[in-house]
Amino acid sequence: MTSDNPQFAAYAPAPGERQPPVAAVVAGAVEEDVPVLAALQARARGGSAGEWAQRIRRALDAERSLVVTARVAGEVVGYANVAFLSAHAPVGYYLTGVTVDPVWRRRGLGRLLTEWRMEWVWGRGEPVWCFVSAENRASLDLHRELGFERVASGPSFQGVAFACGEGWLLRADPPSQGRRRKSSM
Repeated sequence: MTSDNPQFAAYAPAPGERQPPVAAVVAGAVEEDVPVLAALQARARGGSAGEWAQRIRRALDAERSLVVTARVAGEVVGYANVAFLSAHAPVGYYLTGVTVDPVWRRRGLGRLLTEWRMEWVWGRGEPVWCFVSAENRASLDLHRELGFERVASGPSFQGVAFACGEGWLLRADPPSQGRRRKSSM
């Protein structure tokens, strides 16, 4: 289940292959962050910064969504989204992406951004949902470590199709409502 997809972090499950953790500040994004976030997204995932800026602005303006940034020494090095999706079942709050500048990957920023968003959703008394490509082993490991459990597998979720043909729908319940343990994904 390895992938050469440049959108995913290189799979490095052994702790010795990771960089030392870095201290970062996570906070809600604001309009002034959009150009930096769009440039980061274009560098990490391809496409034009202009197109990414439009998408990021839509997420910032959406009523039940959140865009958060991770900053190291004041520099934006990553960001992530959460959105309330209701187009398809199951309806709820979804982690809809995390992007970390490639030079800052494997430093705990993806985990920090994910935990921050989970707490934000749980503060609303809701479970956290996400869908992940079956090829994205780094993301699957992270979500398993954070207590997500696989609910379903399929070619698409919430209208998003997976290039590899399979994705996993994951769920983590608030600590007061469910399990906070490692799952067996």
